[in-house]
Amino acid sequence: MKKIKLFAIAAAMAFVAGCSTEKVDKGICLEHFSTDKYYNVNLADSLRMKDSEYSLHNIAKIVWPTSIDGEVPTDLQRAIMKIAFNDSVSTTLKEAMEKFEKTGYGLREEETTNHVATDSTHANKAEIMNSVKVEMAQANDKLYVFSIFNEGYFAGAAHGMYTQWFVNYDRINKKVVTLESLFTDKEKLRKLLEAKRKEDLKEQGVDNDHYMLDDSPFPVSESFEIEGSCITFTYQPYDIASYAEGMQTVRLYFYDMNEAGILTPYAKKLLE
Repeated sequence: MKKIKLFAIAAAMAFVAGCSTEKVDKGICLEHFSTDKYYNVNLADSLRMKDSEYSLHNIAKIVWPTSIDGEVPTDLQRAIMKIAFNDSVSTTLKEAMEKFEKTGYGLREEETTNHVATDSTHANKAEIMNSVKVEMAQANDKLYVFSIFNEGYFAGAAHGMYTQWFVNYDRINKKVVTLESLFTDKEKLRKLLEAKRKEDLKEQGVDNDHYMLDDSPFPVSESFEIEGSCITFTYQPYDIASYAEGMQTVRLYFYDMNEAGILTPYAKKLLE
C-alpha cells in the first residue's frame, strides 16, 4: 500500500495557549482548538467513484479540558477523542486532529489506497465533508458534561448524517461515568426506556405501534446526559426513528429508575 499524499489547498489551525478567557468554573481549565481544511482528491482507484475528483472538507472545533482541579483529566480526554475522532490510538489531541484533518471519516480503506490529492483549486464544492464539534454542556458541583456533535456527507449519498454523544465526568471521583456504573440490570433498563418511549408518543398523539422503525428490540442508547436527578438518552437518526424525524430523546427520572430497582448505590448518590 502506497503512502497517501494529501496537499492542503486552504488551511487554518489555531492552538490557543492557556485557559479559555470565558471562565466556566474555577475548577476546570479549557482551551479552544480548531482546524478547517480543504483537499482536492482524485479517487482514481476507487471502487465506486473511478476517475472522479472530489473536494474533501474537514472541520473540527474543540473545547478541550486541559486540567481539572490542577490535574490532567486523562480519562476524560481519551473518552472525548474516541468519540469525536473515532480514535482510541492517539495519545494527544494534536495527534488525533492531525489524523482527522487529512482523512476525516469520508474515505474507506479500499478507496484511499494509491489515491492522489491534487494541489489545484478548481473544486470549490465540498462533496465529502466531515465535521466535529466538542462543547461543554454542563458544569455543576458534581459533573462536567461534554457534548460531541459529528456530521458528515459523502458524495453521492441521499443525505448527510449526524450524531450527538455525551461524556459525563464525575468531578468528585475523577472518572468518566459509564452505563455499567449506573445500572445493575441492562435488560430492565431497556424495558423502562421502551415503556417511557411509548408513553411519550402517546402524549404526543402518535400511534404506539410505530415507536420503532422495525421489529428489533428497543435499544439502550450509549449516548446519555445526566441532568440533575434525570438521565436523558439520545437516539441517533435511524436508531428508533426515521432520518426525517431526527434525533430522539427519552428521559428517565430518578423516581422511576429507583422504583425499577436498577440503580447502583453509586448512581443513587450521584443523582440524589
